[in-house]
Amino acid sequence: MSTYKNCYELVSSMRRRLNEYSAAKVQGTDTTGAYLNELIVEKINESIRELYGFIARRSPNLFLGEASLTGVNSVFTLPWDFGKLLLFNNDKGRKVYPIAQDERKPTDSTGSDRLYYRKGNTLVLDKSGITKTYDLIYRKKPRNIHLGKASAGAATSITLDVTYAPKIADYFNGMTIENITQDWVDEIDDYTAARVATISETAAANDYYGIVPEIPEEVHHLIAPRATMLIVEESPVGQKTNVSGDEYNTWLEQLKVALLEITDESGDTDWEEMFTSFEPNVPLGSGIITSE
Repeated sequence: MSTYKNCYELVSSMRRRLNEYSAAKVQGTDTTGAYLNELIVEKINESIRELYGFIARRSPNLFLGEASLTGVNSVFTLPWDFGKLLLFNNDKGRKVYPIAQDERKPTDSTGSDRLYYRKGNTLVLDKSGITKTYDLIYRKKPRNIHLGKASAGAATSITLDVTYAPKIADYFNGMTIENITQDWVDEIDDYTAARVATISETAAANDYYGIVPEIPEEVHHLIAPRATMLIVEESPVGQKTNVSGDEYNTWLEQLKVALLEITDESGDTDWEEMFTSFEPNVPLGSGIITSE
């Protein structure tokens, strides 16, 4: 039994719910059946993002990030984990304000270094030539998790699965990894684009592992049930297993309890407003029963 609801444990849980469990299927050595691990992990991450959205609406400070950005001719590149801008300050600590494209400076004007516009993954000041360091406060976007088999390992390092792990430096920094084979849990101190994670434990090639979701642990038990609903909603007709209204309503009630625990709010929260836009995307005639 795993210590946390890591991705390996979540895939195991989902396969039991889908009546397709075996250790070989979880580990990916058996690819028979209706559901591949790639699809299951995709729905797990979709479920995590939904839960992240609910939590962020009530407790946005749980996902705050800060960064110092140095301008290159007034262009500031956003961090890879950037989700939503909350505050952008110049080198003197004064707020820099957003403008629309039609508010940009005329060609015969110098513009202002207190105004910016968004361009792709950058923020561009209205005034050219700025190379100073500005401060950014933002909401981080949720990071995807996965399970896999280490391609290499040693004392204080583990090279994550080449099939699933992203080639983005620092992607897993600060996240928790659980080694199923060696039976240890550790925090990833550093992660490179070569998929090498620095840890304090010892790992070996072919170790099975799972990354632990970074959303609060109070909602980890809700990830697999919701991911199962998502995968059932999109399954071909011959593979469908109906999601009952009672099952869905039970999940919502469990979510309410978890959010109260996380946010420390009273029981009279306006839940109707929170869940107004949260209904399963189920086509008419699918046979899936939704809550009403």
